[in-house]
Amino acid sequence: MQWKPNPGPQTEILTRTEFELGFGGARGGGKTDAGLAWLSRDSNHPKFRALVIRKNATDLSDWLERASAFYAGTGAKRIGTHIQFPSGGIIRTGHLKDDNAFGKYQGHEYQRMLIEELPQIGSEANYLKLAASCRSTIPELRPQIMSTFNPDGPGF
Repeated sequence: MQWKPNPGPQTEILTRTEFELGFGGARGGGKTDAGLAWLSRDSNHPKFRALVIRKNATDLSDWLERASAFYAGTGAKRIGTHIQFPSGGIIRTGHLKDDNAFGKYQGHEYQRMLIEELPQIGSEANYLKLAASCRSTIPELRPQIMSTFNPDGPGF
């Protein structure tokens, strides 16, 4: 069975072309699945690079399990904390646990960046430092960031 977005917010977010996208809503509303579908959009390109960020790296274990199942029909494989597509495209995972963590992504190029639970990141300054790595030197791969958030908790 192939995944299809629900009518409404899931369908809407997958059609947006702005550089920065925000997808909020209640838990269980389909944000993670929409993010997985959004990330796979350019996964057939051999130079495609994406990054999925959460506050803590350990919080990504559930996301990686879900991604493995979601991408199973594509031939993608989980390799440690990465998802590798048959084309050579890669989705990496990481964290922004503290003010210095963004340095791990400095100088990297990610055409897509998914930030799970953006309000947990802590500061706008850290977000902006991270966002600087969402860029592309490959004309057919347009850079874009999607952030998800629940309607409760801290924000910046």
